[in-house]
Amino acid sequence: MEKEKITLPIGGNKALIFEADPTNKEEQDFAKLCKEAAASQPQSLQDFFTRLNDLQQKKPPEPKRKMGRKM
Repeated sequence: MEKEKITLPIGGNKALIFEADPTNKEEQDFAKLCKEAAASQPQSLQDFFTRLNDLQQKKPPEPKRKMGRKM
């Protein structure tokens, strides 16, 4: 299966390219966060990764299934 190429513009003359597997949910979720960070128009790589980190920190944890005793 071919990977999806996602271009993330950084500043006026740079870009990051991320190749995400369309069948991998984790890669698609990460690509979505990268797109959100790039949409805020970072001017440097450091600014991009700072914004990406902030988005990852805000991401709510995945709900865990409660393990209870059955009666």
